[in-house]
Amino acid sequence: MHRGQYCLLAVLFVSLLFPHLLLSQAPAPAPPVAISGQIRLRTEIDDRRLSADEAVLVHLLRTRLRATARPLSWLTIVAEIQDSRYLGSGNPSNARGTTDPSADGLDMHQAWGQIDSVFNLPIDLRFGRQPLSFANERLVGVSNWSNAGRVFDGARATLHQPDLAVDLWATRLTAPSAGPTESQNFYGLWGNWQPSSDLSLDLFLLRDDNTRMIRRGEDSGAAMLQRNTFGTFFKTGFGMFGLELEGAGQVGDVASNDTVQRKSIQAFLASATLWATLDEASKTRLSLLGVVLSGDGAPGDDRNEAFNTVFGTNHKPYGTIDYVPDLSGSLGLVDMSANVASAPVKGLRMLLEGHYFLPQRIASDPFGSEVDLTVSWRSAAPFELSGGFSVFLPGESLKARIGEDPRYWGFIAGQWDF
Repeated sequence: MHRGQYCLLAVLFVSLLFPHLLLSQAPAPAPPVAISGQIRLRTEIDDRRLSADEAVLVHLLRTRLRATARPLSWLTIVAEIQDSRYLGSGNPSNARGTTDPSADGLDMHQAWGQIDSVFNLPIDLRFGRQPLSFANERLVGVSNWSNAGRVFDGARATLHQPDLAVDLWATRLTAPSAGPTESQNFYGLWGNWQPSSDLSLDLFLLRDDNTRMIRRGEDSGAAMLQRNTFGTFFKTGFGMFGLELEGAGQVGDVASNDTVQRKSIQAFLASATLWATLDEASKTRLSLLGVVLSGDGAPGDDRNEAFNTVFGTNHKPYGTIDYVPDLSGSLGLVDMSANVASAPVKGLRMLLEGHYFLPQRIASDPFGSEVDLTVSWRSAAPFELSGGFSVFLPGESLKARIGEDPRYWGFIAGQWDF
């Protein structure tokens, strides 16, 4: 276990044993447990042909049931189970799946407790399985589009002031045993300063690792991965215009397996978004965006220059058909895009996007271009119906992998929150 985990767990241990030393308010009567949940069904028509030779139809079902309790005025406990599956995923040997008793998609999605105002300070402490989401989710997000979503196991401390929030966390991603041997971990420090509704500044430092040791060579005994990501996110608005700027760097060492020499990580991310509100009544907004993820110019040398988006929600910023950045490999990515968002009538939202994708290494051919249309309608607060359609035109860099013909993808989804 690393130092960051020791510090957070020590605070948690003391707070659980001696709550009367940490809390100024008297315990309140225990309120009832609040039950909430979500049912989401999504059908996708997938003609990307990444894993099949022809278009496929997939039905995804996600069901969540959450219990939230406040047994004391300073203590919150949340437990949420989730069943995530595709329809027809039962064992076909059991009456063609209709009598299959297995529930491989069932899991504990969230399970955490939070203590407010630890040591009578504006600090909240949360421990357990929990979501992490910051800024535009380009580096740390819940990945809500995926059928399972993303959560982390660990401890998190949050300092909150009227215009300042600082989060410190230590989480364990995977481990073959309860100890730290060959574990993978994720740590972070993220601060957000928001002096007004039109100005926000984030500073962050992230670290993810894989403590599995290299077995031979000059790096024998060293960890396979030690990656540090640092940077800033700035957002401001002025009248009908707005601006977002983001920059991040990555340094550290990484090996592709436990028998090769590590490479030095030297990578970067940069993005800029400018938007203008064209009509206030319909919330019509035009946005122009440019983002660069660095690529590796010489994969055979001792440096890894390809930026890793760590735990970002990649479906959100790089086009909904999800060809990139996954298919960009080590070449990096340049995404030049424009979109128009509008809510012409109450409950209806529309988003039209266009993307042009290039490798960051300028000597390479384009990845292609993409057009996305997404529409959502919420007639009542608990229920939302949404759908979308995407077209991707392959560029020279991808034609050898996916062919020259246009690729299509679409979805329709219904979500009920209760």
